[in-house]
Amino acid sequence: MADIHTLPYNGTTPDGGDSLTQDLNVYYESGDIAWMLAATALVLFMVPGVGFFYSGLARRKSALSLIWVTLMAVGVTSFQWFFWGYSLAFSHSAGKFIGDLSNIGFRNVLAAPSVTSERIPDLLFAVYQGMFASITVALAVGAVAERGRMLPCVIFMFIWSTIIYDAIACWTWNPAGWVSQMGGIDFAGGTPVHISSGSAALAYSLMLGKRRGHGTHELNFRPHNVTQIIIGTVFLWVGWFGFNAGSALSANMRA
Repeated sequence: MADIHTLPYNGTTPDGGDSLTQDLNVYYESGDIAWMLAATALVLFMVPGVGFFYSGLARRKSALSLIWVTLMAVGVTSFQWFFWGYSLAFSHSAGKFIGDLSNIGFRNVLAAPSVTSERIPDLLFAVYQGMFASITVALAVGAVAERGRMLPCVIFMFIWSTIIYDAIACWTWNPAGWVSQMGGIDFAGGTPVHISSGSAALAYSLMLGKRRGHGTHELNFRPHNVTQIIIGTVFLWVGWFGFNAGSALSANMRA
């Protein structure tokens, strides 16, 4: 069988070429594309995992609302990411602290090599990182459990992902970001995902205050469904292979 060799990217246009008149696949390995598509699906798979996990740990009255709010995180964050989130985090002309709006609405996001890896195109990288943004917001909004209203939480998702997540992602993962420029290494989201979502959840919880009856017999708190907890854990466990290994941005030994 003959070897398949990709061609070097010619760099002629910001979007990488016209998919209607050119074969843009020649610049990339099909194995890398296939693996990153699978990794994207695996990270998306983690979101209902978070929902089931949070729901099982809560009391019965809050179970459905926690599943709803984690799934809503995907809808709100996906819109925000398409609208300007990706551009603020990963535009090729970003500054040290935040990107510009050169890719607003996924403008010119197609076949040019991504800002962090030449192995995959911008479009695939944008969708993959959109799943990271979604799971980060889903992790943070677990703080609304049993005492937060849904509408303010949805508004919080959009504002927080714009002001906090996009900026930290730019600092850490965009080669122009100040953390990246200083040599900071963050392979799979320790800072943009875990630290930022944990800090946001803590701040949200402090603003909401304690549950009514906290520390008294009035609040007989116990997880209502161990099965949901286990299902959520398994979803997260399986999805983590796409979350971590996908961060190699290629089908290679590092992945």
